Amino acid sequence: MIRTVTACLLVLLLLAPATLAQEASAGRHASAPRTEINFGVLPTESSENLSILWQPFIDDMAKMTGLKVNVLFVADYSSLIEAMRFNRVQVAWFSNKSGLEAVRRANGEVFAKATYPDGAPGYYSILLVPADSPYHTLDDILKCDKTINFGMGDPNSTSGTLAPMAYIFAPRGIDPTECFRNVTNASHEANGLAVANHLLDVATNNTTNLKRLKRTRPEVLNRLRVLWQSPLIQTDPIIWRKDLDQRTKEKVMYFFMTYGRRADSPQELLRQRKVLAELDFGTFLPSSNAHLDPIRRMEIVRDMAEVRADPHLSEAERAARLAALQAKLKSLGAEEHRIIKAKGVDALAGKSNRSRFKAVPWRRLAFTLSIGLIAFALFFWGSASRGPGPKKPVRDRIFDAAVGAVFLALLVWAYVAAEIYKTPALIHNADKMGEYAAGFLHMDWKEGWLYLQQMSVTIQIALWGTFLSILFAIPFGLLSSRNVAPAPVVFVTRRLMDAFRSINELVVGTMFVVTVGLGPFAGVMALALHTTGVLAKLFSEAVEAMDPGPVEGVRATGARPIHEVIWGVIPQVAPLWTSYALYRFETNTRSATILGLIGAGGIGQLLFEQIRSFQYGKTAAILVIIIVAVTLVDMLSQVLRKRLM
Repeated sequence: MIRTVTACLLVLLLLAPATLAQEASAGRHASAPRTEINFGVLPTESSENLSILWQPFIDDMAKMTGLKVNVLFVADYSSLIEAMRFNRVQVAWFSNKSGLEAVRRANGEVFAKATYPDGAPGYYSILLVPADSPYHTLDDILKCDKTINFGMGDPNSTSGTLAPMAYIFAPRGIDPTECFRNVTNASHEANGLAVANHLLDVATNNTTNLKRLKRTRPEVLNRLRVLWQSPLIQTDPIIWRKDLDQRTKEKVMYFFMTYGRRADSPQELLRQRKVLAELDFGTFLPSSNAHLDPIRRMEIVRDMAEVRADPHLSEAERAARLAALQAKLKSLGAEEHRIIKAKGVDALAGKSNRSRFKAVPWRRLAFTLSIGLIAFALFFWGSASRGPGPKKPVRDRIFDAAVGAVFLALLVWAYVAAEIYKTPALIHNADKMGEYAAGFLHMDWKEGWLYLQQMSVTIQIALWGTFLSILFAIPFGLLSSRNVAPAPVVFVTRRLMDAFRSINELVVGTMFVVTVGLGPFAGVMALALHTTGVLAKLFSEAVEAMDPGPVEGVRATGARPIHEVIWGVIPQVAPLWTSYALYRFETNTRSATILGLIGAGGIGQLLFEQIRSFQYGKTAAILVIIIVAVTLVDMLSQVLRKRLM
């Protein structure tokens, strides 16, 4: 085993310089003409639908530019922005708000803008409610009585988040998370379907998505009603990285400016326009970063409304912030913004700072403390020794009673926050649960082969993630063992492993996405890092629980410390280490299904998109594949454990 580990580490060390040299070479030649580009598409709906709609357009782009064009459908706006920031995407279609963030954060530059097939100059942000909803005006939903489930768009969405914040919530000094019972974030398609199916009471959306629903799913559109509509939002920008070489820029610009306008034949021109119409595009027009100035103004006006409505600012602070925002607004050449009406803002601004103590639930706190004190008294009284026999020290009785009382008080305090009082609803609403589960009975295997392919990718991600974590967990596990390593080394190593374990794989995966790009390798590294922290702890505990006799025997022969580890430690703990590693492979197979959400590959992205799109038949098919795959992995692990232990 030691030889195998050493050989693998040597291979990694040999590959590292080559990889660094390749990256350095890529950096030196970043301005050289490209033969390949990555085109990013923002997530307005499921990637399955996007792939069908966009592939003809991408094929034409590759043909007309002579470049190899890879299309990337990213799980969320921020991932697409970060992918462009780290040059994993060179050209992309964004919404206005996400495009502005790409310009700010990702060295992006607007070079074109989309138009609509019907000649509309833009689109509108809207609020959707079910067709039979009792809500008819903004005042109906802005009572802020915590009874409404609200669906917001991606944080970087113009129509899904920025416009509603600027036109509805900020002028009224309302925080959606404090106004509504639940606030969720999802794509426009998912929000529309959630409202149509009465899972959300209100949700943001836009008129472009309604046009698509009218064409593709009119039965869903009939179950929706528009409650509110924003002022006009201009069309979406097409953005490339500023440092893209000039020759590639010329090819890309030529494609966008001629596609749907000029072709070799009338038939080809009609075909191109049909491709654009499927994407809800007309032709493209040249543009610049000035295209995003209205969005900048919208942000500033939103911020000004929030500053005016903030009761925690002093008048001097409020005046200073407003002056800075007004200067920024003036620098954009903006006139007074007449669309957003700050009704009620001045009244909010004039209020004195409210005491934060008003938000404390005093009655609940007093009740919890009373329960804790009563429990402490009962536990202390109950632990008293009665009759003959040894008496428990008072100090121990106080400590035990305090622990029990605190635990009971925490349960009481968490009763409301965890909504345990809703337990009877499990019985009263059992029919709804059955109705929901009934949707999974009719499995849809039309895309079964695709699901199997993605499941195989998920298993491969788990396999490599586990293998790499074992390589690193062995040395870290030994360095975390008190009976092997010095105390300072143990302390530092354990704290490092604590950090590895405490960070969720999704967060770690996002970090690796911006480092190595979108795809399975980011998922492999996310699992490897997290699992290293878990296995290192388990490995160290096995080492600390071993019999010291064999180690002392090896030491008595005059062997070196490394020999004590090789011949005294590892033979004792190897079976347990193997069991731990195989168990983590099983859990990593399940964890890898989630990493698809951040663009790390595998079946996870398909699973959650089908759930959000209410495609329960497809969801059931994916779940069956996952269950079968995990079961097979479990059976394989059992066989290996029996053979190796």
